[in-house]
Amino acid sequence: MKNILHIISLLFIIFPILICKEELLFAFQIHRHGARAPYKDVINNSDIYKETWLEKEELTNVGKRMLYLLGVKAKNRYIDKFGLLSREYSPQEILIRSTDVNRTIESVECFIQGLYPKGTGPALKSSIASNKNITYPPNKLYTEYFEEAIKHYNLNSDNNYALPYGMNVLPIHLFYKPDHEFELYNSDLCKGHKEIYEKQKARNEIKEFANELFERFPGMYEYLEGTDDEKVLYDYWNLFKYADTYVVDNRDVRDFHFLKEKFNFTDNDLYDLGNLSKKFLMMDYSESNYPKEHPEITVMALSYTMHSIVNWMEKAKIGKDEGSKYIKYVVYSAHDSSIGALEYFMEYAFNIKGEYAELAESRFFEFYKDDNNNYKIRYMKGNSETPKLNINFDEFKKIINDVTWSDERVAEYCKFEEKKDNSDDKKDDKPSILFIIMIILSAICGVLLIILLILLFKKNKSSL
Repeated sequence: MKNILHIISLLFIIFPILICKEELLFAFQIHRHGARAPYKDVINNSDIYKETWLEKEELTNVGKRMLYLLGVKAKNRYIDKFGLLSREYSPQEILIRSTDVNRTIESVECFIQGLYPKGTGPALKSSIASNKNITYPPNKLYTEYFEEAIKHYNLNSDNNYALPYGMNVLPIHLFYKPDHEFELYNSDLCKGHKEIYEKQKARNEIKEFANELFERFPGMYEYLEGTDDEKVLYDYWNLFKYADTYVVDNRDVRDFHFLKEKFNFTDNDLYDLGNLSKKFLMMDYSESNYPKEHPEITVMALSYTMHSIVNWMEKAKIGKDEGSKYIKYVVYSAHDSSIGALEYFMEYAFNIKGEYAELAESRFFEFYKDDNNNYKIRYMKGNSETPKLNINFDEFKKIINDVTWSDERVAEYCKFEEKKDNSDDKKDDKPSILFIIMIILSAICGVLLIILLILLFKKNKSSL
C-alpha cells in the first residue's frame, strides 16, 4: 500500500511536466517586499494614526507570511509544474539578490522557505552525524549543551538533517548601492535627473491632491501636525507620509481606532482616505519617479538589468544545448519603485501599460522553447500566468539592444565619472605632495651639506 501511494505521489509530480509541451530554460523574477511598517514618522513606536509598531519600515508578520506563500507559488511553478529547478537546492541553479534593506532581505528569506520548505534541506551521513569531533563546535565546555540541543531537535533521527526539520539556507547577494540599477531613479544616487525630480515633486497635481485630501478631511491635518502653515501642508513628503501610512496600516489589518474615535471616521471615510492614498502613491510611483515625458530615466535605470537578463538567457540556451550547468532562476527582492523601473521600461520598449506593484507582487520573464523549437520570451505580472508579452527571443534581444544604454552612457548621465575623477585627482595629488616634500628634504640636505663643507674648510684652514 505504501509503495502504491509513493507511485501516485510521483505521478502527481511528473504528470504536469509531461503534459506541458514547452521546455522552460530560465526564469527571472522580481518581487516587492511584503507588508511593512510605515516608511516615515514612527515616533515612540506610534505612527501618525496612532497605530503601534516595533520600528518604522520593518517587515511585519503579515509580510513574512505573504512572501512565504509567494515562495510556495514559485515552487509550484518552477519545481512541480515545469521541473526547471531540482527538488533539492542546487547552488548552480539559483541566484538570489536583494537590496541592502532589512525588509527586502527578510522577505526573500521567507520566500526561500516556501520555495524549498522543511524536509528538503541537506542531511549528514550517519557516520558523520554521530561523530562529535566533527559536528560539535570546538568548545568542550559546552559538550553537554550541544548534546541536549541535538536531542531536543531530533537531529540524530533517521534523516540526520544538518538543520532542524530539514530547513534550507540559501545565499543572498546584496546589491552594491552605487551600482544598484533599480535605485537609479533616486536622484541622490543618480544626479542626472535631480532637477527633473524636484520639478515633479512641486508640480500642480501635488498641490491639487493636498487640497482634495484636506478639503475632504478638514481639521485632520492641523490637529495631527499642530500647524496650518501652507508650507507644511503642501510638503511632498508629508503627503507621502499620510498616504503610505494609511496603506500599510490597512494592509496589516489595523483598526484605525484613533481616526474613528477622534474624527468620527466611518467605513466610508476610511474607504475614501484609502482611495486618495492609493492615488498619491501611484503618482509617486509613476509621475514622480518615472515621468512619461522623460523616458530616459527608466531606460537608464533598467539598461544594466536588461543586459543581464539577456545574458542569462543566452547562457541558458548554450547550457541546455551542451548539457552543462547554468543559472536557471534569478530572484530579485526589491521595492515598488524598483518594479516601477521595469514596468515603465516595458511600457516604453514594448508598449505594455505600466501598473502599480502592490506589496509582495511580482514580475516575471520566462525563457522557453516552444513546440516548434523556437526560443521565446514571455513577460507576466502579479499572480497571473497570462503573458503580457510573448515574442521570439531574437526579436526581444534586438529591441533590448536598440533601446538600452551602455554602462558608460549610464555613468555619464548619472555623473558617476565625477566621483571617479575626484578620486583620480586625489591620486594625482599624492605625487605632487611627495614632490614638495622631496624638494624640502633636498633643500635641507643642501643646507646641511653647505654647512658641512664650511666646517671642513675652516678645519683645513686652521690646520694649515
